[in-house]
Amino acid sequence: MRRPLRYREVGVKRHARRVVVGVLLLLLHISALAEDWELVFAVDEVRVERRNYRGSALDEIRGRVVLQASLNAVMALLKDDDFNDQWVYRSGGARVLQDFGYSQAYVYGIVDAPFPMTDRDTVVRFDYRQDAETQEITIDITNFPDFIPAVEGYTRVPDFGGFWKLRPLDDDRVEVIYQVYGNPGGWIPVWLANRAAQVSVQHTLLKMQDVVGRFEGVQSEYVNERAGAR
Repeated sequence: MRRPLRYREVGVKRHARRVVVGVLLLLLHISALAEDWELVFAVDEVRVERRNYRGSALDEIRGRVVLQASLNAVMALLKDDDFNDQWVYRSGGARVLQDFGYSQAYVYGIVDAPFPMTDRDTVVRFDYRQDAETQEITIDITNFPDFIPAVEGYTRVPDFGGFWKLRPLDDDRVEVIYQVYGNPGGWIPVWLANRAAQVSVQHTLLKMQDVVGRFEGVQSEYVNERAGAR
């Protein structure tokens, strides 16, 4: 038969539970602080933020821009691999290696790295989906460095990923979120890799504002606009 707990024993157990709960809440608070984004650039409609990527010294970067454009125009810009080097910062060109309709494609891209660093190349898969109710579009970016053999003269990026999110707003505007992380591979100081990632997102989104207008009027059966949008 279990003996009844004395008053002091009950108090000790309750106190111990409170301590455990308090420690857990503190750990959750510290974890939340570690996930906070730090603003590193803000001009007009463009904002760029950074945070540590999974506890590493490398940063995860999140950029935001609001475009006066249709969803179809933004998607047409993102889909045009031939035009990639006209607006993506330090792009040495991109080409589709393999696609599976509109929703998925494997893409090879070149990064024109500044001297004395070696140019990088990437192989990623883009997966497209659109929410039927909100019309928000998400394009996931997944790294596939071994999809094709290494190319002489380039350092293959070993770890890269993220997403684009396109959220339709009122007045024919689209909020674009571009969030990425990556290990550039090869030899490069961490501080320089982080700075390069920030500058890349910043200039890419600024340029995006300038060029998206050329795609207005382009339509795709796979892109649904909000009711009332052009």
